[in-house]
Amino acid sequence: MDLQVVPYKILIKKCALKTLWTLLFGTLSSLTAQGPPGCTMLTSPSNGETGVSVNTQLQWQAVANATQYFLYIGTNPGGTDILDREPVGSNLNYTPATSLMPSTVYYVTIIPNNNNGDAPNCMEESFTTGLASSIPGCVTLSNPAVGSYGVPPNTNISWTGRPEATGYILNIGTSAGLNDILPNEDVGNVTAYNPPVDLPLEQRIYVTIIPYNSANESPSCTEVSFRTRGNNPPICTEIIDPVDGGEFVSVTANITWIRDFNASGYLMTIEKSAIGGVKILDNFDVGDGTNYKPPDFEGNTLYFVRITPYNDLGVAPNCQPISFTTGAAPVPPDCTKLVNPKNGAANINVNSNLEWESVSNVQGYILSVGTFPGGFDIVDAQDVGNSTNYGFEQPLPEGSTIYVRIIPYRLNLQAENCPEESFTTTGFQTEPDELPVPKFFTPNNDGFNDQWIVSSTPEIEVRTIHIFNRYGQLLKQLFPDQGWDGSFNGKPLASDSYWYRIETTEGNALVGFFMLKR
Repeated sequence: MDLQVVPYKILIKKCALKTLWTLLFGTLSSLTAQGPPGCTMLTSPSNGETGVSVNTQLQWQAVANATQYFLYIGTNPGGTDILDREPVGSNLNYTPATSLMPSTVYYVTIIPNNNNGDAPNCMEESFTTGLASSIPGCVTLSNPAVGSYGVPPNTNISWTGRPEATGYILNIGTSAGLNDILPNEDVGNVTAYNPPVDLPLEQRIYVTIIPYNSANESPSCTEVSFRTRGNNPPICTEIIDPVDGGEFVSVTANITWIRDFNASGYLMTIEKSAIGGVKILDNFDVGDGTNYKPPDFEGNTLYFVRITPYNDLGVAPNCQPISFTTGAAPVPPDCTKLVNPKNGAANINVNSNLEWESVSNVQGYILSVGTFPGGFDIVDAQDVGNSTNYGFEQPLPEGSTIYVRIIPYRLNLQAENCPEESFTTTGFQTEPDELPVPKFFTPNNDGFNDQWIVSSTPEIEVRTIHIFNRYGQLLKQLFPDQGWDGSFNGKPLASDSYWYRIETTEGNALVGFFMLKR
């Protein structure tokens, strides 16, 4: 028996050693897998590459167990003046926010990272940029705004940057073409500059910004200007149109005033009938111009208007309003009427054009045509100019009542209360009592009459049903026996009358309305 037992003991020992080795090796592998990631290398530009584009994108190799990367970029070994541990997530590329400097050595270190920390001892790499490929374009002054007034003398100058620029030359002067405040100052690759001294008070300031790169400077950049304020808030100004006490002022009048060069903007107040009366505008900021078109005034009405200049030091104190009285409101143009087809005509050819009477002293006509009262499903408020006829692009629907509205207009005035006219085209027209069209429904979820439904009959086969609101907006398209629950875009509509247009397979139409009751 001993000769038989020994091999089993040896086998058990071998199995135990193998199991122990497997566990030990697996634990070491697991510990390795859970440690910090390894390092990576640039793939573009490659380490030591020269002539690299100033608009290059940095790319690097992926590291299997890295969850994010940190980026260091400098213009000297170990430098971080461009990026200092910039997190770029799991991306394997990075595009600098602005162009790199031409003919410059850049030093890059990429640090992979995971929950166990940074990759240790990653090597710094470098590349050298080449010359810029094109001259940068000019830039736009963003602060102060071009042509602005009342600018604080301690203001900073800022502008929109150019990605291909590596720097900017700034000229500031007190006259056009001069740079007596700041001559040819290279401010570097920035988009804002704080002049070393305050700008002169109450002075027009001229600024020229010239972007450059290694290819050259931007040629012929435009000189722009603005005007500084004094050391005090602005004073009140004078409204010159309308004049104080004016009568029969146009209801469409602009308000115009004299500029205060210390003001950076103006506030307007308009009151009707009396000071403290109905406010049309209440200290409304109308910008830095010297005129403003308020909402149209009412005719034969007294108005009070006050303009208050302001700047960063405050508002002008105790500015007084002017008053004026408007004249009669302009009379809107007269309405017109259909000449062909005439209102109420029947059996009109579906290829007919519209003609209407000319109205004197108008600029044009606005035409709406629909297949139900107030509808515009054929022509939607189209300005047809000063023509008195209109040809449809497609034949009108057969057997249908066509509703027409023509509104003459002049300037911003439209004819008022123009009646809607109608005519009927050739073809059989279904009568309302030939289809079981519900006159109302009550979508209140009580299980009774909750949906509006139209069905075909043995004599009339319905093809489609369209539902509109009273303004002609299409709310729903249905088919026979398909119900409508009184909602639009998932929201319940209010109790009201709604229009329908039912089309049959024979090409006939039925138009009418029904009530939605809640």
